[in-house]
Amino acid sequence: MTDVDKLSVALFRLPRPLLALKGRIHTFLSSRLNNMFDQVDDTFFDLADRADNNRQQTMYFDAMRLIRMERKNIEHNFFGVLTQSFQQLGQYHDPELPSQEPEGLEVVENEQLEEIIALDTMVFRVSELCKPELEALNTRLSSMVPASVTLKNNPVGPEVICESFNEAVAHLELKLPVKLVLFKLFDRQVMVSLKDFLVEGNKRLSDMGVLPDLEQLRKARAEPRQQEKPPAPPSELTSAAGATHSSSPPASGEAAGRPDPDSRATDSRRQAGAGQAKKRRQDDGQRYGQLLSQLKNLLHWGPSGASGSDAGMHQRIEGDELVSMVGNLQQDWSNAVSTEADDSEGLLQLIDDHLEQQGEARLDGTERGLVDLLDRLFVRVNHQTIACAQLAAELRKLELPILQLALKDSTFFDREKHPARRLLNEIAEASIGYTEKVDVDEDPVARAISGVADELAGQPPGDHTALTQLLLNFIDLVDKERRRVAVLEQRLMEEATATEKVNHAHQAVVRVLMERVKGKTLPRFVVSFAEDAWCKVLFLNHLRSGEDSEEWHGSIRVLDRLLELVAQGQADAGVVAPVLTTIKESLENVSYDAYDMGRLLGAMEQYFRGELSSEENLRQGVSASPLQSVLVDALRTNIPGNPAALEEDSVGSVDEQYLRRADSLTRGAWVEMTDDSADKRRCKLAGVVLPSGKFIFVNRQGAKVSEKHRNRVAMDLQSEKLRPLEKNQLFDRALEGVVGEMCQSKSVH
Repeated sequence: MTDVDKLSVALFRLPRPLLALKGRIHTFLSSRLNNMFDQVDDTFFDLADRADNNRQQTMYFDAMRLIRMERKNIEHNFFGVLTQSFQQLGQYHDPELPSQEPEGLEVVENEQLEEIIALDTMVFRVSELCKPELEALNTRLSSMVPASVTLKNNPVGPEVICESFNEAVAHLELKLPVKLVLFKLFDRQVMVSLKDFLVEGNKRLSDMGVLPDLEQLRKARAEPRQQEKPPAPPSELTSAAGATHSSSPPASGEAAGRPDPDSRATDSRRQAGAGQAKKRRQDDGQRYGQLLSQLKNLLHWGPSGASGSDAGMHQRIEGDELVSMVGNLQQDWSNAVSTEADDSEGLLQLIDDHLEQQGEARLDGTERGLVDLLDRLFVRVNHQTIACAQLAAELRKLELPILQLALKDSTFFDREKHPARRLLNEIAEASIGYTEKVDVDEDPVARAISGVADELAGQPPGDHTALTQLLLNFIDLVDKERRRVAVLEQRLMEEATATEKVNHAHQAVVRVLMERVKGKTLPRFVVSFAEDAWCKVLFLNHLRSGEDSEEWHGSIRVLDRLLELVAQGQADAGVVAPVLTTIKESLENVSYDAYDMGRLLGAMEQYFRGELSSEENLRQGVSASPLQSVLVDALRTNIPGNPAALEEDSVGSVDEQYLRRADSLTRGAWVEMTDDSADKRRCKLAGVVLPSGKFIFVNRQGAKVSEKHRNRVAMDLQSEKLRPLEKNQLFDRALEGVVGEMCQSKSVH
């Protein structure tokens, strides 16, 4: 929201009828919130009494006390958010502006998802039960304010009321079962009676002169519907298919029976979640409101040649008749896409062929526009997201049951949190890592994706209870597989990190020793001491404590002191003894062979007493370069590790922006790699090994497929041999893209 927008909202003065409606909803909700809070103690006491264990019992008692203490704060927060929703109606949004991409997409955890689904079930049930009242109220409110009022931003609608309550309790330390029980109480005491208020609200506004003839106008428009459907009023949120809806919406599921998670979210995360919810409603509301407006217009347009000019030639097929007819085509559609996702013969063509055979029915512009939209949508998801032809075909099979659902349930497009859309997003994300042909019978995720179409086809369209359960079952299965793969990835990263530490320690030992033998001729015992004994002390001190530790630097100082004494030749026993004692203790700590240690220390004592012969004393005629080479070769045998593995590939110049892009890749990010033979494969970033900055990539099964240093990753990004893939909200992103394309096509025509 811009500063100008914020100012306009702050200065917006509610019209008198809207001000009266605000006062009435405050009174209405206050009364029902009181009823809800009066039942909290009894409800949680009863749950505690029937708890299976002490932990559950304590959880319910703690919740009871906390809610009792925070009651006033909850009420204050609730009405504060609701008041802000009224003020937001003073912000004007141009519905024809192109939709904007959200700045960021959040990953929703399972616990959060269950909360969202519980709230969404409430919203859906009330929205369906009160559909005529809500549509009329949206229209009346839109006539008084700059904003276009929809189900999403109506301040007395179920979505805003439920989100306001969720934000009001977000700061409380409540575990999921407790929160779901609280939502259930809110549903029973507040939401179930909302229809009475909406009826009253419409009557009050009508009596105050706000579109008093709206009901008569709606009835007049409905009468000629058998012949030709009129366009809906501009301010109404048109049904995605203009179809009739189930008269008995599914009841809200009892989610409190799900297993109690062991982990508790921190207070900061809960507060952040509340802030994110508010930002989604206020900032993302504009983007999604624009999308809905564009959808509304598109679904009255239809493809070229299908507008309704020839409506008299055939009776139009619509409503429940179309839902039933579409359901009978599932087998034909599954057969059409079973081998591969064929984009040339879409669902629209299949329906047209079927209707042509009947010779007495046809799709009108609205339904035709809907089928065309879904065809394009599924094709786009397949092209941009799914590389495995088998899974692409399985996704296309879902198109027909989704069409049935959209015809029966207008909220499929209205609500971002619709369980069917969440299911499609989850399926698209789960499919992203498949590139090669997959054995559906052996792969649990692929098998689950394959079975979703059949399960959806066997459910009544718009049954949110069944949809929600299907969604949760799919998420549980995918999470189980992800946890299995995560264990493998963790082991891989631990092994890679350990190898990195070993190689880095080896490299450091080589560097220290090479610096000290460069250009020198040394006694034999010193060379043997360095290449066989002290290298192990240095290596283990570096490995155990790191390069910044006192142990590492202390072992270097002992070596330097020994070399200093060797350079002096003979030395007093009082000076040499402390050095030899430290060497002996250090070698014992690394379990150095006692016999070899005795020989080394004995040679040192003889050297400092001047008892070694000149032939034994010096390694005569050995220059610096050969000596270094001998040491390096010896260290390869005497200490673990391979320093050469730390060396980066030789790459050309890399633009700084691609280095930043490489650094922006996070663990779990999916990428598409192209090798020298132009073959593509998809893999996931398992992690980055420090300090070398080596990127480890794995396939969907957690097996390593590639490792690249940072510069190589940046170079591959620059040459487009490595392409990051989006993995969040893939279906919703595709919807925005398709709507944008269809709007452009409409403007051209």
